[in-house]
Amino acid sequence: MALTHPLLGLAVLLIGLAALALGLLRGLPRPGDGAPIAGAARLRVLPRFRTLARGQARLLALQLAGLAITTTGIAWLLALPVRTDPSSEQRSNRDIVLCLDVSGSMAPVDRQVIDAYLDLAGNLKGERIGFVVFDASAVTLFPLTDDAAFITDQLGQARELLDGSIVPGTQIGTGTSLIGDGLASCVNRFDVPEQDRSRTVVLATDNQVAGQPLFTLDQAIAKASERGVLVAGIVPSDNTPSVTAELTDALRQTGGDVLLLSPDMAVSTIEDRVLSQERKALEGVALPGATPFVWPGALAMLLGASGWGVAWAVGRRAGGWR
Repeated sequence: MALTHPLLGLAVLLIGLAALALGLLRGLPRPGDGAPIAGAARLRVLPRFRTLARGQARLLALQLAGLAITTTGIAWLLALPVRTDPSSEQRSNRDIVLCLDVSGSMAPVDRQVIDAYLDLAGNLKGERIGFVVFDASAVTLFPLTDDAAFITDQLGQARELLDGSIVPGTQIGTGTSLIGDGLASCVNRFDVPEQDRSRTVVLATDNQVAGQPLFTLDQAIAKASERGVLVAGIVPSDNTPSVTAELTDALRQTGGDVLLLSPDMAVSTIEDRVLSQERKALEGVALPGATPFVWPGALAMLLGASGWGVAWAVGRRAGGWR
C-alpha cells in the first residue's frame, strides 16, 4: 500500500492534534474558576456526586476519542492510500502477436493452430493481440488490439480462409515459408517501444524454408532479442527432427520454447504452454496497478462522528454541557 498525498494527511493529523491539545488545555481548571461554595469538599465525597463526575468524564473521553478517530479518518482520505496490484497491470501490459506460416506444408495443421489461437484469445483479459500470416511475404490480418469481439471474429474468418486456398498478399516474391522474413515482420508489429510492456510472438511453423529470405532465422531472432520479444513456437509433431531442433535452439535464445503439435492435442494444452512461456516476459514488467483504498478512512470518520454525536447527545440530555 502507498499514500498518494502523505504530506496532506500528515498536516491534517498535526492540525487535529494541535486542536485537541488546545481544547484540553482550555478545559483544565484555573485558579479562580467556579463559584465559592461552602462545604464543596463534602459534596465531592458523596457517592452520587462521584457517579455523576465519572459519567461526565467518560462522556468527555468518548467525545475526545470520537474527534481523534474522525480526524484520523479525514487524514486517511486526504492522503489517498492505494493498493498495488501488479498482476492486473501486467495483464493489461501484455502484447501478443500470433504469427502463422500459411505455406502448403503447414496446411494440414493451420486450422488446428487457429483453434488454439481462438482459445488463447478467449482466455486473455485486457491484453492486445495481433495476427500476421506469412509465406513468401507477410500480411497483417489485424494489428494489435484489445477488442475481444473483433479478435474472435477475425480469427474465425481466418480459419474459414485457410481451407487450402492461397491467402491474398502472401505470395509476393519468390520462395515459400520464408521463416526469417515472417518472424521479422511479426516482431515489427509491436508498437509503442517506449512503453514497458510484455511482448510475445506465438510462431506456428514447420521451419521448412524454400527460397532465399531477406532475413535469416538467426537475424530475426536477434531482432526479437534486441527488442525484448519472447518467441514461443508451435511445430507439427511429425516435422523433421533436425529442423525442429534448429528452431528450438533459436527460440530459446529469446526465452521461448517449442511445442510439438499432434493431431489429437487439446487446444487447452497449447494455451497452457504458450501462457507458461509468456509469463517469462512479464518478469521484467514492474508497473503495478493502483486501486484506491479509502474505505478504512470513511469507516473511521463514520465511527468517530457517531461516537462524538452519541456522547454529546447524552451529555446534553443529562445537562452536563450545552
